[in-house]
Amino acid sequence: MNFKNTVFFSGMAVLLSFLILNGSSMTYQSSFASTTTTTTAAAEYEHKMKWGTKGVATGQFNQAGGIAADSENNIYVADFTGRSNMIQKFTNNGSFILGFGVLGNGPQFFTNPSGLAVDSDNNIYVADFGNPTYAIKKFSNDGMFIDSFGSFGLGNGEFINPGGLGVDNENNIYATDFGENNNVQKFDKNGNFIMKFGTYGSGDGAFLNPTDVEIDSLGNIFVVDSFNERVQKFDKNGNFIMKFGTSGTGNGEFNTPFELAIDSSDNIFVVDQGNNRVQVFNSDGGYITQFGNQGSAADILQDPIGIAIDSNSNVYVADGIDSDIHVFSQVK
Repeated sequence: MNFKNTVFFSGMAVLLSFLILNGSSMTYQSSFASTTTTTTAAAEYEHKMKWGTKGVATGQFNQAGGIAADSENNIYVADFTGRSNMIQKFTNNGSFILGFGVLGNGPQFFTNPSGLAVDSDNNIYVADFGNPTYAIKKFSNDGMFIDSFGSFGLGNGEFINPGGLGVDNENNIYATDFGENNNVQKFDKNGNFIMKFGTYGSGDGAFLNPTDVEIDSLGNIFVVDSFNERVQKFDKNGNFIMKFGTSGTGNGEFNTPFELAIDSSDNIFVVDQGNNRVQVFNSDGGYITQFGNQGSAADILQDPIGIAIDSNSNVYVADGIDSDIHVFSQVK
């Protein structure tokens, strides 16, 4: 394993420890120019509130990670490290509703729940990073186990380290495989394998640890290519369209991007973990604005990992160090 100029953050370090155990091979590179420098009119975001604290009690998190919103603007948060109720459901103002999922190795249990996604029927999909034998688990919105799919391996429908999840308008499920497979796989809502794309590398359409995937209203697929410090855009068939981002601290530059979310206008919100901020782009990769790195000390992100957007355009960001949820709203 050869790491060059690698910076470990609390959320990423846990993930990488699993890769070391699995013997995955990675080379860190950061020499990619953005394919676009377009800047569009900025929409500003302000810190609205935050909720949740570090701990193992109801409403607390050991390490808040993946986060998703359903059609009723309820918020689901995955707790990456072991505890009871590893997925918790809240109202949009942080009031606890219910928790589900316990530590274990079976299809309905969790080892390290990471990515979350919600379909149009408000079913919840959870990627279990630490248990690829039962890689993706499906629950009802009241926490009842429905099914699991995906298994350990290098073939179709198989995973080494399942990570981020996305759902398209037809309730197809997309999952990234962080590590040796370095790809994105697509399944139907019943867990049947449809296709996959991507391979290890730094060229167009290749990945160095894809950590998240989301799909816009037109069916375009956006993938966070974390160790290549960029986001890549593909058509609905997995064909490469374009990329944006490069290593750095400036506008449109990344330091270990981790998750992304897409709003109703198809703007792309990228968690720039190492720069402790969220950056916003249009669907062509044009930089719009950033937030999370300004304001009072209590409002600043310290280790952002997960991100979700509700139907009112409120943005929810899970912070790994403080294990709380920051809520941002668009300035009218």
